[in-house]
Amino acid sequence: TPIYSNIIYPFTPDIKNGGKRNFNYMGPHPPQFPFIEKYRDNPVGSYYRDFRIPKEWNNQSIILHFGGISSAFYVWVNGKKVGYSQGSRLAAEFDITKFLDEGKNRVAVQVFRWSDGSYLEDQDMWRLSGIHREVLLLAQPKISLNDFFVRTKFDEKLENAKLEIRPHLWMQGDEDNLKGWEISANLYDATNKKVLEKSMSCSIEEVFFERWPQRDITKFAFLEANIKNPIKWSSENPYLYTLVFDVKDATGNIVESRSQKIGFRQVGFSKENELLINGKPVKIKGVNRHDHHPVRGKALTRKDLEDDVKLLKKYNFNAVRTSHYPNDPYFYDLCDTYGIYVMDEANIETHHLGSYAPQQPNLAIPILSRVMRMVDRDKNHPSIISWSLGNEAGTGPAFAAAASWVKDYDASRFIHYEGAQGNPNHPAYKEGEEGQKVFRGKKHANPTDPYYVDVLSRMYPEIYQLKAMSESTYINRPIIMCEYAHAMGNSIGNLGEYWDLINSKKNLIGGFIWDMKDQGLVKKDKNGNLFYAYGGDFGDYPNAKNFCINGVFTPDGKPNPHAWEVKYVHQPFNFTDIDFENGTVTVINHLNETNLNHYEVKWALSKNGTEIQWGILENIDVQPSSSSTIKIPFKKVPFKDNNEYWLQISVHEKATTFWAEKGFEIAKEQILLKKKTPLNNYT
Repeated sequence: TPIYSNIIYPFTPDIKNGGKRNFNYMGPHPPQFPFIEKYRDNPVGSYYRDFRIPKEWNNQSIILHFGGISSAFYVWVNGKKVGYSQGSRLAAEFDITKFLDEGKNRVAVQVFRWSDGSYLEDQDMWRLSGIHREVLLLAQPKISLNDFFVRTKFDEKLENAKLEIRPHLWMQGDEDNLKGWEISANLYDATNKKVLEKSMSCSIEEVFFERWPQRDITKFAFLEANIKNPIKWSSENPYLYTLVFDVKDATGNIVESRSQKIGFRQVGFSKENELLINGKPVKIKGVNRHDHHPVRGKALTRKDLEDDVKLLKKYNFNAVRTSHYPNDPYFYDLCDTYGIYVMDEANIETHHLGSYAPQQPNLAIPILSRVMRMVDRDKNHPSIISWSLGNEAGTGPAFAAAASWVKDYDASRFIHYEGAQGNPNHPAYKEGEEGQKVFRGKKHANPTDPYYVDVLSRMYPEIYQLKAMSESTYINRPIIMCEYAHAMGNSIGNLGEYWDLINSKKNLIGGFIWDMKDQGLVKKDKNGNLFYAYGGDFGDYPNAKNFCINGVFTPDGKPNPHAWEVKYVHQPFNFTDIDFENGTVTVINHLNETNLNHYEVKWALSKNGTEIQWGILENIDVQPSSSSTIKIPFKKVPFKDNNEYWLQISVHEKATTFWAEKGFEIAKEQILLKKKTPLNNYT
């Protein structure tokens, strides 16, 4: 049964009758961790599949991979228990080599809807259970390159970079026979041309028998190279290089090859708390995104994922927050390719429990584990500019520990967590209810946040609160809205006012609209007609009714009316200060790297709604991060007559690798030149 709940755990005591002891806006008193079945039946799905292993896979290690199962499962191969896993948004992998037989084999999976891990998965979304991501078998040599960590470090001038790679080995072979084995790596540009004259290489013995120093830390890279003037990756220019690894045995034979797309980019903050990508200020024009399809639920196809990314680019979004869990790995590949900045968020939310979990010693390790596994899985994606520790789970030492681990492991991205509000060690801090009054009041801060987050994050601040935070003497970090402009019903009407303020303040670095799509699920009514169902339409309890219908786009990816407002406010070019006598207009270019002349600019003049002149501008020049005056070559018209005249200017993509259809519109301005004079007897 699909269950749509925003806050309340579906396994809350006596929930069918509304729950017990209704304390506050978060609903009835939550269940007691870690119990499930004392409160609600726990549905189980049992699955099996028969398969055969190809003969070519002899003498290989066979890995069974589950991309995502909600919420916990056991797995057997040929009747023998292989293992257990929970954590529904990260992969679980099992080495099943020793469990396999010649000929037919059987894998069996027992999936539990609820587990104690469900206490950490209280996201505002449809609660759907089962196997929702890919399942596959992977064969790899007994000695192989199982993983690698790639770092790109620029010099102070942001010109040249050092490529550093730390390999991780899979070792099921004989470690005494590693002499002469090596790992080599080559870097190729986007045209598949070699970048380095000589391959990077290291011996596998050196990696496997690494000795660790007693003090300080070991050297990171086993493979490294200096890259002269690499083309930088950004949302505007998502340029990707390809790393190709070879594992070679003692005779020089290639035992295994793997590849990885990488990008050279730097994330940082200026002294004035601007977000800098490759040294240039960037504003986050983002949206929160759930995995959602109106028919497939959370079991998205690769085409579904690509359609989502294309939709974001077409409506001028440059960033996504993966609310509130790591997405399918292919989604990050697409963000790398198309150019989307990603705030990657851990699968941690305890909204109904509040801040209970991060303050319990027995939950610190599960919280830390989910953050660590996310970072370790996604570490090589240039699109990821921020790690988010989770959502609406309060604060406490577990998050401080997680943030410290991430900062030490990967200092190349900034740490975000909206729940980290109020620094108890600050002299102006107010505790308890008194602090909440300060937080909910004009300042929206108490008076600043703990040291372990790099940005101050807020949900749905009033514009005056956002302004007060940006001017606070206590706050010396960038400010971001992880959720704002709730896109429900007739919404997003004041997005322009938000962005007038954001553009006027350097320390306001943008935000993520809630959310991308209406989370409707296709259902048939009693007459057999299809409609988009929301909470309660499946007899689900508890449910938050239609609170899941709050997207910029419809469930099937069509623009809601306010999508056009978002596209306009986020557009990279604005046209203003029209001088219709001289036919000139001022153009503001908000991009950091791209001249307006990279696009096709069309203009059209209309009279009383009928187009009378049009053209395409030639030889235009508006440099990045600047403004210029351009000439619109329309023929003179009698603006003094009793007619209404409009000038429309639109900017279109030229045909590129990403946009097969030439001319997709990314910016448009309609300027009223003369309003029609109403008749005296007009009523």
